[in-house]
Amino acid sequence: MAGANLASFDSVLKNDYLGPVREQLNQATELLRRIGMDYDPVQGKNFTIPMHYGRNEGIGARADGGTLMSAGAQAYKEAIVPMRYIYGRIQVNGPTIKAARNDAGAFIRAIDSEIKGVTKDLKRDMNRMLTNDGTGIISLCGVTSASTTVVVASAKPFRPGMIVDIIVALDGSTGTGAVERTIVSVDKVNDTITISGAAITTAATYGVYRTGNRNLEVMGLKGMVSASDIGYGYGTFQNLAVASYPWHASTILGNSGTGRAVSDLLIQEMLDEVEQAGDGEVSGLYTSYGVRRAYQALLSAEKRLVNKYELRGGYNTISYNDMPIIVDKDMPTGKIFGLDEAAIKMYKMADYDWMDEDGAILSRVSGKDAYEAVLYCYMELGTGARNAHGLLEDLNEA
Repeated sequence: MAGANLASFDSVLKNDYLGPVREQLNQATELLRRIGMDYDPVQGKNFTIPMHYGRNEGIGARADGGTLMSAGAQAYKEAIVPMRYIYGRIQVNGPTIKAARNDAGAFIRAIDSEIKGVTKDLKRDMNRMLTNDGTGIISLCGVTSASTTVVVASAKPFRPGMIVDIIVALDGSTGTGAVERTIVSVDKVNDTITISGAAITTAATYGVYRTGNRNLEVMGLKGMVSASDIGYGYGTFQNLAVASYPWHASTILGNSGTGRAVSDLLIQEMLDEVEQAGDGEVSGLYTSYGVRRAYQALLSAEKRLVNKYELRGGYNTISYNDMPIIVDKDMPTGKIFGLDEAAIKMYKMADYDWMDEDGAILSRVSGKDAYEAVLYCYMELGTGARNAHGLLEDLNEA
């Protein structure tokens, strides 16, 4: 790459890295692997799903010569899946670009590090989004009184260096919180995060978000598999209010917040309820590591053989009635999501690509001796039948 220039750097980004980025992101998690690759291309800012929810009730029996019933019709309603816009941004300084004119390896090493880094980080964050509810809340807060050490419901998702907003979850106002603060340290034992800057005050009404993400993230299981609208100012799921369309709800089997042991009977009850609620058929069970261990303990206690299910890519997992039980590090604790994976799609207006509408991937950073490149994807997770999914919650972990 002797005599390299910005054009040749563009070529390296476009030709040498785009393919690997797409592959790694599509295979980031088993959830994304199983449903993320089954996607529909869309145009415009939203995607519309026609839903059939009512039968023709103009049917019945009459006496000879009796008056026939009123005519009926099938009932349809359109659900709207909004696009979400996801980005990853890298920057390369001028001296590195200059050095590459005589040492191609210097640039390749710098680019390789940044590309692999942004791929891994975007993949990691997408994994988190797909288990959440689209609101962007990483964790709700606890009570913090004038301190930079902030109490959170769970410190598990956080890491030093993250830039976050700590704001009122209902309306997005700053209140006594803060915006664009850097996490300095994380205490996962005591569920606290320490942030840069001045002290703040929070209550349970506050949430921690990645800066600027409130109500803009890709939809996840927590929001999709629910029997209610989505809270914290998000609104309705796919533009259909549950109060107006009660069939637009998943089967939720809880225990009023009291933990209970996982069992075959509970799992089967969820599957049966989903089957009766609509036209869905659960094909995969998604849960946390702790719930899977609890189920494995049940099998061991009853001296039953652990049936293995082979996933794509050669990975094995345990199963329930030949249905895979799939775990993920970002899954909420104490829950099993039962998904009809055929009813879930990733809707994409633009697949992963480098921003180059002006003809160049690398663009000058204003006021700096540096160039940047932006990776983007426009997409949203949606379902054509919310009642095809179920949730079993309030389960004990092992």
